[in-house]
Amino acid sequence: MFVKALMIAIFASLSWACEWGMWTIQMQPFVAGSICGLILGDWETGVMISATIQLIYMGQIQVGGISAYDFTFAGYIAPAIAIVSHMSPEVAVSVAVAVGSLGLVCSNVYMSVNAAWVHMADKYVEKGETKGLWIYNWLLPLLTSAVLFGIPAFLAVYYGAEYLETFMNSLPAWVDGGLAAVGTLLPALGIGMMFKAVYNKKFVAFAVLGYILAGYLGVPTIGIAMFAVACVLIYWNLMNRKEAK
Repeated sequence: MFVKALMIAIFASLSWACEWGMWTIQMQPFVAGSICGLILGDWETGVMISATIQLIYMGQIQVGGISAYDFTFAGYIAPAIAIVSHMSPEVAVSVAVAVGSLGLVCSNVYMSVNAAWVHMADKYVEKGETKGLWIYNWLLPLLTSAVLFGIPAFLAVYYGAEYLETFMNSLPAWVDGGLAAVGTLLPALGIGMMFKAVYNKKFVAFAVLGYILAGYLGVPTIGIAMFAVACVLIYWNLMNRKEAK
């Protein structure tokens, strides 16, 4: 478990320190949780938990670069402790919301501390000393990320999981049921937020079709996705034909 906890801690540290390019994809809860599941030897559970967590934040929009949750805590720490504690995806979602909100403290501290490294680097630039800039632009931010995100991730996976599992098992059935109920509703809230952000009355019919396929006909997710691709292609071809005329 030590090596597994260390690997998750490394990914958690890199999630903030390497926030650029294609690497930003791994910061999303679905990808991060899948990585945790792969490391912990239960990739299927990691995908199920992280996909449920991702639904909550589908409609989440960053304003001024500030998020409503910390993706490292919600994407790495929450799925990891949920997997090793044998939580259900519904309960894991409730834990992820609490852990993600708690992580906002670390992310705000991280951005504030990094601002100090930038000003230190500016002084060397003014003097024309550029050889040591990598220390302020790369090394110190990485170390800061390791302290604020890597260490909590390691401690949560290596030490916290056992105590959390004991605590969850000691909860009354009604508390566990309440957490599961809240965890079931939160993904619906995330989907609702997404619809509010991208709502267009021209496409409501497609949403209704998707709901019918999933809720009444029991079509699997892959089948619905393929149906959605077909609808997009049909709509695109019809629009192109209309413009050509």
